[in-house]
Amino acid sequence: MASWVANTHAAVAMVLLLLMQFGLPARSKPVITDPKCVDYDPFERCCPPPSPKKIVNFKPPPQSSPLRVRRPAHALGPEEARKYARATALMRALPHDHPWNFFQQSNVHCAYCSGSYFQLGHNYPLEIHGTWHFFTWHRAYLYFYERILGKLINDTSFALPFWNWDDPSGMSIPPIYRHHSSSLFNPTRNPDGLKFISLGGCEGNNTLESLPKQRQCNLQVMHRQFISGFKSSLLFFGGKYRAGDEFSPGGGSIEGSPHGPVHLTVGSDMSDLDTAAKDPIFFAHHGNIDRLWAIWESTPGKKREIFTDNDFLDASFVFWDENKQVVRIRVRDLIDTRKLGYVYEEVPLRWMNIKTTVEKAGAFVAMDEKEAVRFPVVLSSQVTVNVARKVGKEGEILVVSDIALDGRDYVWFKVYVGKVRGGRVEAGCFIHMERRANKKIPVVTKLQIDITQFIEDIRADGDDQVVVTLVPKVGGDKVAIGGVSIV
Repeated sequence: MASWVANTHAAVAMVLLLLMQFGLPARSKPVITDPKCVDYDPFERCCPPPSPKKIVNFKPPPQSSPLRVRRPAHALGPEEARKYARATALMRALPHDHPWNFFQQSNVHCAYCSGSYFQLGHNYPLEIHGTWHFFTWHRAYLYFYERILGKLINDTSFALPFWNWDDPSGMSIPPIYRHHSSSLFNPTRNPDGLKFISLGGCEGNNTLESLPKQRQCNLQVMHRQFISGFKSSLLFFGGKYRAGDEFSPGGGSIEGSPHGPVHLTVGSDMSDLDTAAKDPIFFAHHGNIDRLWAIWESTPGKKREIFTDNDFLDASFVFWDENKQVVRIRVRDLIDTRKLGYVYEEVPLRWMNIKTTVEKAGAFVAMDEKEAVRFPVVLSSQVTVNVARKVGKEGEILVVSDIALDGRDYVWFKVYVGKVRGGRVEAGCFIHMERRANKKIPVVTKLQIDITQFIEDIRADGDDQVVVTLVPKVGGDKVAIGGVSIV
């Protein structure tokens, strides 16, 4: 008992020292990464090389340095493409246990999404997906990965490309990732991705006749998802995640779609969170996700509540850097890409101001009392429910609550909002990517969607209720829904 007490006190003291180091009050609760990585599941061993005893605090690059410009992958010139492929080839050629080795770098993502890292001072795994740290962690991951590639080719101006899948010109796997002899190739990809990548249920047969409609559908998805998370940082980023919290409080709008469908339609390695970063196209995919954050940040008219929350800003992660050091970086260091030394090349945003597609009127009617859904309900078939509105409230949020599933399963369902005896729109979707594990991973989470614009689109402004329909796409019989409401 005495040794247990001593160990507990030592752990508490370590946390307090860290809080003092970061200049935080003792009552603050930011998630802090414990640098010790543990491979608890023999099915998937993810831990990168062990961290040294000394961990340094992140220092941003000199502000006098020229800004690196991240460009669309499909628009890279021959020399830019060769440089990127050569850097990746050098990374692959490093000894397997080198922290810069390509597979060790891919393990970083696996470790942060498989429970291999824990929250410092808490017996809880650290999971960056489905939380307000989805964007921030991936920004840090790409930052250090980019710097390591630049170091390998001795080029401080090297910048990762981004996959511009939100524009019709980039809605397929970019050419630089297609060459079988290239270090950027991955043989596990779905061949259909060479013609078209869906951002969210955009179905078709990838023929010359159907592709224009499929691309237009992708633009609709982009408009819908960006708009649904537009006004609130919590809806855009995801649910609050503080020290001691269980994982998956709920992902943001972009994490669900287009993020999830791009992973899934590329296929195989990319379709599983544990193996996704083993495909070099992962980094271009997340470059575009990071770019969307930068676009969101520069667009006026949003509530930015999380940027005043120190538990968000002072959360920290650990990474190997380009100087072979393990660095602790805080979220507040990640907010401005220019301070990190890079920007994104500006390209057209063809999805920003398009009109939402409203499905035909007449098919969506209110349920009578006998037909009312009794929650919780397994989503083995579509579920339709009347939901009372908060008429007159600024910013109505649709909440699909207590979504329960096994974290190993792939689950995808769509959410429609309709006017009684009128039209409906697809307001959003829930996507959970599969994971590899021997034991069940209980997940209970929620989906939140700002439906203010969609209410206007279906002309239900004055109605006291709307018709909400949940349509299973994949794995509906593996997920239960606890309730649907508007707050």
